[in-house]
Amino acid sequence: MTEPELLTEVPAALKRLAKQVVRGFYGMDHALALDVLIRNPCVREEDMLELLKFDRKQLRSVLNTLKGDKFVKCRMRVETAPDGKTTRHNYYFINYRLLVNVVKYKLDHIRRRIETDERDSTNRASFRCPCCFSVFTDLEANQLFDPMTVVPGDILEEPAAYWPFF
Repeated sequence: MTEPELLTEVPAALKRLAKQVVRGFYGMDHALALDVLIRNPCVREEDMLELLKFDRKQLRSVLNTLKGDKFVKCRMRVETAPDGKTTRHNYYFINYRLLVNVVKYKLDHIRRRIETDERDSTNRASFRCPCCFSVFTDLEANQLFDPMTVVPGDILEEPAAYWPFF
């Protein structure tokens, strides 16, 4: 069996996906931070501060939001300076495989929410009798209608706005 090819370059489609998702659902600060990470595979926090001209608190807030939603990963690395001092540096990068899975997961949740809203709206009682104020769904209204016994004032009414009409 042959081994799968290891990609060293991120495909343009993945970069475009990351840009569009962040631009669509987050603010401009988030989009700018992600643009830096798309252009550079791994960026130190201090370098991002210099590039974006954000203050540290604002940058950490933006990065923590992206990290919480699993768009960005962080690695802390302890480095020793030539004078013997140890310093900790945060390095940020994008895990594109995880990003794709998160986008699929979120799209699936959106799809489910739309389906439940659609199902609830079709099951909702949308007709009422003006005489007895009984409510009926779309399917029940069809079964209750008898053209032989209809008197002009007995027609079911559909509320103008989705209720409440009481």
